[in-house]
Amino acid sequence: MNPFPSRFAAGALLLGVCIWLAGLTRSSSLGAESTDPPSPQQIRGTLDEAEALLDSGKPAKARGKLTAAVKQLDSLLELDRLPSGTRGLVDACRSLKEQLALEEVDVSGIKIPDIKSAAGKAAAAKPPAKPADPPDAAAFLGPRPGAAGGPQAVSFVKQVAPILMSRCGGCHVTGRKGGFQMASYEGLMKTGAVQRGVGDASRLVEVIESGDMPRGGGKVGPDELATLKRWIDAGAAYDAPDPTVGIDMLARPLGEAAPVAAAMPAMSATPAGPVTLKPGDVSFAFDIAPVLLKNCCGCHDDDDPEENLSMVTFARLMRGGESGPAVNAGQAAESLLLRKIKGTGIDGQRMPIGKPPLSPEVIALVEKWIAQGARLDLLTPKDPLENLAAAGRARSLSHEELLKVRQAASGKLWQRVIGDEEPVVEPRGDMYLIGNSTKSQMEAVAIAAEQALEASQRLLVGTGKPLLKGGVAVYVFAKPYDYSTFWQEVLDDERPKGLGGHAGLKGDVAYGALVVPAANAGTEEDEVAAELTALVAEQIAAAAFLSRGSPDWFASGAGRVVAMRAAAKAPCVKEWRREATEQLQRLGSAADYFDGQAGPVATAAIGGGFVAAIARPEAKLRMLIEAIDAGASFEKAFGDIFKSPPQSLFEAWAAQEARKPAGSGRR
Repeated sequence: MNPFPSRFAAGALLLGVCIWLAGLTRSSSLGAESTDPPSPQQIRGTLDEAEALLDSGKPAKARGKLTAAVKQLDSLLELDRLPSGTRGLVDACRSLKEQLALEEVDVSGIKIPDIKSAAGKAAAAKPPAKPADPPDAAAFLGPRPGAAGGPQAVSFVKQVAPILMSRCGGCHVTGRKGGFQMASYEGLMKTGAVQRGVGDASRLVEVIESGDMPRGGGKVGPDELATLKRWIDAGAAYDAPDPTVGIDMLARPLGEAAPVAAAMPAMSATPAGPVTLKPGDVSFAFDIAPVLLKNCCGCHDDDDPEENLSMVTFARLMRGGESGPAVNAGQAAESLLLRKIKGTGIDGQRMPIGKPPLSPEVIALVEKWIAQGARLDLLTPKDPLENLAAAGRARSLSHEELLKVRQAASGKLWQRVIGDEEPVVEPRGDMYLIGNSTKSQMEAVAIAAEQALEASQRLLVGTGKPLLKGGVAVYVFAKPYDYSTFWQEVLDDERPKGLGGHAGLKGDVAYGALVVPAANAGTEEDEVAAELTALVAEQIAAAAFLSRGSPDWFASGAGRVVAMRAAAKAPCVKEWRREATEQLQRLGSAADYFDGQAGPVATAAIGGGFVAAIARPEAKLRMLIEAIDAGASFEKAFGDIFKSPPQSLFEAWAAQEARKPAGSGRR
């Protein structure tokens, strides 16, 4: 028996029909006319569905959901002001794409959008107030975003640093709670918590707005949050000489004394580049750096160093700490470093604490080095001390002796990173290939590597000469996950998305590292081989320049130039040329590029285009290496060969690129 009266049932039926019709009409209208972008919650729901499908063993269907989420994200990024949480969605899409790649799903057609490029696209869509003149270098690159002196400029030193120190300092400036630390401006930017130009999408702002941070009862006030947003929206610029100076040194807690910016120029001026030693001079790289590494860097490292004095690089040592300069060049008796290791005229204990005093012979070397001007003789002031010490050792060894040292160190580094997996090893002359790909894959990489080495030698040093003294290790990873682990361990940072290889120095190891590219359906064998040749050539050429003290921007750019010549028909070469144009359009300023603030992906892409433009013919690259090998610094060799400072050449090149019509072939 029906418990409801017939009139009630009829009414309910009529009401249901009306609701159904209204819903049908609304959905039809939305499908035909609505242009509202999806909410972050909707996109998150799509990604959750994709992850559930992946967990249940349905990667192909998960790919479809990821594609849908990316389309939703593209719509969201059309907004002039991005909602909170957008950056997290972009990162989630990238992470899911990488997981699918690990499952050997073809994700090459899925392009994860970039927040900065989307913001730039939205800004570019607005009509200009008046017709624009043809761009020159200054107009194209513009002033550095948020540079001091602008009407809306926010000072990092005077405004942002005091807020960060007051509200976050105990946990994340002087401490490393939860594994997160922003001890300096450079450290903050490396965390990825700040997305230049997009305050609302920056993780730093998100955790404050959500109430998740700061913990322990403190709060970031509305005015302080607005200041942080304005600073990020304007480009998150730094208005002091040295971005590695500790935030706690820039600003004391709010309400106390003014920031210590007045003392910064003397403390933070970057030391000059390497000099040529005369007979009898003390070598910092060979004589002093090993002493500091063994006896001092345990306490004066990069994580909460004692007295805020870090010795991880020559530049940090010369910057000093809370007690002032550690080294007074030319004035040994006044130098705190010397007084501390002697134990005379000091407050506190003799250094090194907990270890035997340094021998009189070692102390005499330190004293003589300071008296001679406390100069650097190899690599650059920003290179890690372990790399400087390794460069000093390398100078005293023959090529054959150093080759044995580098190969042994390369195997130890692999064991440190992936100790539970026995690698496949392929020694090939001056190259030492080591990886976890299959034997057949490693053999294919080895064949490509030999071609890459031959081409690199021909272009850079001539046949019959080693590309770099002691050879180079090439780390080959079968999966992106393993490469990310290597990046995290060696560079102490998260691997940037979109980068499949890089070169570097790690102590005695000069290396290139890369992920074996997945072969797409329909790809010809010769294209796969060319791709491998290009990728290996890029890394070993870059390593050759890094080992000679070239800055990252030049080494990565020169690596791409050599790769383009070694394997001109490789599919990645065409992609590199497109990336160079796109990344140049996103660049905030020339200063960002030369300061290393553009990021590894942009630096490699832009560097390839820039170095290709100025190094024509490629004989200029060989001339540069010859000059450095003869004893010149990179800066002097560059000036002698290219006749202008790097930044002037870059600005002229950027202006020329900006004048080219869209779609024109850019190299």
